[in-house]
Amino acid sequence: MVDEEQSAQQYFEELKDLLQMVTLHLWRNEFKFYVDRFIDKKFREGKMVSKEPEIDYIYLYGLWHLVAGAFQELELAQQPEHAAMCAKIDGTFVWQGRGYVSQILYAISSFQLYFQS
Repeated sequence: MVDEEQSAQQYFEELKDLLQMVTLHLWRNEFKFYVDRFIDKKFREGKMVSKEPEIDYIYLYGLWHLVAGAFQELELAQQPEHAAMCAKIDGTFVWQGRGYVSQILYAISSFQLYFQS
């Protein structure tokens, strides 16, 4: 499942970069569409697995983690650019199971932006 999480994280990173280049101001709406589609696909997989006689709870937990990671990617895309930068620096994406924006780095970044303006 770790490989699938890394693959999904890379997919969203590349998708975000591509959409920012192609659609400029509307990239967040397009990104939301792809995240929603990914989440829907994972929910359908979960429903199929849960109907089996022997439920694979580890696999279901992995699906839940993928959905949470995708949702956090969408939430992070809605944040100001400096929040996304802080999350990357700190490595606090939900893919590693630690939330998504470090409060300390967010505060430092906010002060940096304040002093730059």
